[in-house]
Order: sequence, then structure tokens, then C-alpha cells
Amino acid sequence: MFLISCVKHYNLDILGLAETHLTGDKVISVEGYQWFGLNRKHIHVRAKSGSGGVGILIRNSICHEFDVTIADNDTEGILWIKLENKTNANNVLYVCVVYLPPENSTRAVNVHEFFDNLMTKVYTVPQGNTFYMCGDWNSRCSDFVDSITGIDNLPDRHVVDFQCNSYGKVFVNFLQMLAVVF
Repeated sequence: MFLISCVKHYNLDILGLAETHLTGDKVISVEGYQWFGLNRKHIHVRAKSGSGGVGILIRNSICHEFDVTIADNDTEGILWIKLENKTNANNVLYVCVVYLPPENSTRAVNVHEFFDNLMTKVYTVPQGNTFYMCGDWNSRCSDFVDSITGIDNLPDRHVVDFQCNSYGKVFVNFLQMLAVVF
């Protein structure tokens, strides 16, 4: 399986996955890793398989050093995991994986509500704790500036996709709000 070979080849500790297509209580099993997932609850009656879904694979050695819990899974397509060091409770990492369905999909959501909900969850991360977000945002943002000049010190982005969609500008605004807040 391609996923397993990538995890092993890159020696990953934590991997966020979007569009897992899992149903019910199914999981992704990779030897040496623990799965934390959020499968889509409602599958179309004519669907041959699942769709959407997000999850995180965490290396077992990380799970031995950290208490790993699901911090939030209330919103379809957004999963937050909390990793708290077992010997130093001040050492905490939050990992979020996101799947935003494409804008013209039968599963499309209100993009403004989606990002507002996500920002609300970001605000619940205790100040001083690190968080990492990944996923499939389905937000084509062309060469829009996605950082704040004078605040962010980032290398220039090498743009290869100059297309944009209605999600793109909302996503860029979300990124800029994150830069101001954090």
C-alpha cells in the first residue's frame, strides 16, 4: 500500500490524512502507529464507498511519551488532537487535520461558517501552546499574499497554480487572521 510505504520511507512521527473515505468505525492500520480518526457519519445512500473523513497517524513511540487525546471532533471534516508530555505537562502540542469539501460538491459547506468554526477552535488552544494544522483545504488561492508583510518573515512562495476559487480568498484571510492573532 502506497500510504504505508510513504510513512516508512519518510520516517514520519505524525501524519494528517484528509479524504480517508472510511465509514463507520473503520480505521487505518499501519504497524508502529496509532490511528485517531473522524469518519463522515452520513454517507449518500447510493455511494459505493465512504467519502471525506480525516485522521491522524501517530508513531507509537510518541504515544508512549505523550498522552494523546482527541481534543475536538464536533465538526465534520475537522479533527483536533492534543499531545501532552507525560513528564512535563507544559509541553503540549495540538494537531488539527481538515477536510473542506470542494465548493461545487454535493457535500459543499458554508465556507465562512467552516473557517469561523475553525478559528473559534484555534482560540480554545491555551496561550503559549503550539498547534499545527494540515489537510485538504480545496482552496485555490493563486498568488494571493497569504502572509502579512512586516510581521511574517517567510520565504516567497513558489506559485505553480495561478487559479483561484471562491474558497481561496476566504482561506487567505483566515491565514492572515492567524498571523495577527498568533
